[in-house]
Amino acid sequence: MPRRSRDMKKKNALTVGLSALLLTSGLLAGCGSNGDNTSNSGDTNTAAKSTDTGSDSSNNGSGNAAPEDLYKKHLDISIAYMDIGTVIKEGQTDDMLKMLEDKFNITIKPVNESWGDYGDRTKLWAASGQLPDAFFTDATSGDLFNQWVEQGIIKALPDDMSKYPSLKQYTDLPDVKGAAASDGKNYFIPRMLASRNELPNDRGILIRKDWMDELGLKDPTTYDELKTVLKTIGEKKHVIPLTTSSIDWTSDSVFHNLAPAMQWWQKIDGQWKPGWMTDAFADVVAHERDLYQSGILDKDFSVPNMDASAKFNQGKAAALVNTVKNMAYDVPNWSKENPGVKYIDAVKILPPIPAADGNNYLYGYYDYWSGTMFNGSLSDEKQERILAMFDWLASPDGQKTVRYGLEGTDWESKGDLITNKHAEEKDFDLAKKYPSSSIFNGMSIWSDGKRYVEGYGPSEVEQTQKYLDEVEAQQLQTGQKAPVNWVVNAYAGSLNTGGGDVQGLVTKLVMGKEDIKEALKKFADEQMGLGLQDAIDKVNAKFKDEN
Repeated sequence: MPRRSRDMKKKNALTVGLSALLLTSGLLAGCGSNGDNTSNSGDTNTAAKSTDTGSDSSNNGSGNAAPEDLYKKHLDISIAYMDIGTVIKEGQTDDMLKMLEDKFNITIKPVNESWGDYGDRTKLWAASGQLPDAFFTDATSGDLFNQWVEQGIIKALPDDMSKYPSLKQYTDLPDVKGAAASDGKNYFIPRMLASRNELPNDRGILIRKDWMDELGLKDPTTYDELKTVLKTIGEKKHVIPLTTSSIDWTSDSVFHNLAPAMQWWQKIDGQWKPGWMTDAFADVVAHERDLYQSGILDKDFSVPNMDASAKFNQGKAAALVNTVKNMAYDVPNWSKENPGVKYIDAVKILPPIPAADGNNYLYGYYDYWSGTMFNGSLSDEKQERILAMFDWLASPDGQKTVRYGLEGTDWESKGDLITNKHAEEKDFDLAKKYPSSSIFNGMSIWSDGKRYVEGYGPSEVEQTQKYLDEVEAQQLQTGQKAPVNWVVNAYAGSLNTGGGDVQGLVTKLVMGKEDIKEALKKFADEQMGLGLQDAIDKVNAKFKDEN
């Protein structure tokens, strides 16, 4: 099924993993207003409503105006983003925030939300006409997105994005264009993950390497061997063999090579259909049921808000299903529970179990996860200013700034790279020096996929990142692309497919005894009349010659 319908736990896990990309510099990825001075940084459910009436000009930028003319008028900009109200505060000293606001002649009015409530808050703001000028959302396709477009709740991007080259390179990507609305326009700035669809460190299993060594266990190469390794550690160390807080994260992390395209639309016997309708998907569910019934899978995997990572760090589990690239992010949590034990001495990424043909098919995703949208009543002037700011944040200069600090103060240019003045400072925390950096380093894009420093520092976080980069490089070199057509899936993801809870059904099947294929067939039949059949017809009509 399209991954945009994932539940909140999984979104949080993904973003935590994305933050690890930025921890190479010792910081975390964080995640508009009318003319008033109200900072919406508390727990209120009301956003700073945009009162712009828009301009009469067409939505295609403002020509060749010089920057000093573009930014001559001061603007208050309201932006909704995770925890933005906790780091952008009136009266707080933050030279990075001051630099950005001065550069674009704006005042940022923070509209606070959290990872636990951003979806509900955005829906409430949209329904009540209280959307801020710009806001974070993962609803970049599907029924809700289409409804916002039809009702004029959100504003399209300019037809010509050439004024914003750092953003244009992303809005021009095939799977971003494929997510255009029915009017052919794009309504969001994609929050980029990397410059490729293959993300091998985005899914996987973390396992206690020290316990494997102690018990003389080798890396498994088959699913039966994997079960043996997990069961042995569980019995010998009296711990949970495998913990997880997400069943579809488990599908991708443990059984990805069993059905490499299980979560995506596939062409089966000449017809495009959602991956969950395939026999391969049913086989994965059967394997998950086997793990559960054999006592290997954590019996509490479906408990809301169960913290699987905490169980693993506390030595209560042998292995953890995770976004494995969050290892660098998790170093402080590990160290708190295991003082004196280095994370990468005790934990490793378990190599993927090969597919039946011997290959390792790399986990893939769209080029982006989530995006930034604009209030439908926003003026062209405000949108252009926000786009200019986001374009700079996505540029190499912007990425260097939000990851490493201010040029001259915190780093010096070294060609395309930089010299980080804080590289040898073990306890330096950029987010403490510039609180807004924890927001700006994920506001426009998660990452441009580039590393702007040479080598790795001596800190445990840096050495963990080095290990992650080595694992990823090796998998990218030896692995195969998953058989997924991203353009087809970008389009399919924008369609109503019935709205049924596939993962809720999978959870019931894993814990129950119902015939898996029959249950999935019954579920599909129910969804056909709710929009699934129409979506299948549209995808096959549009992409009948695609594979």
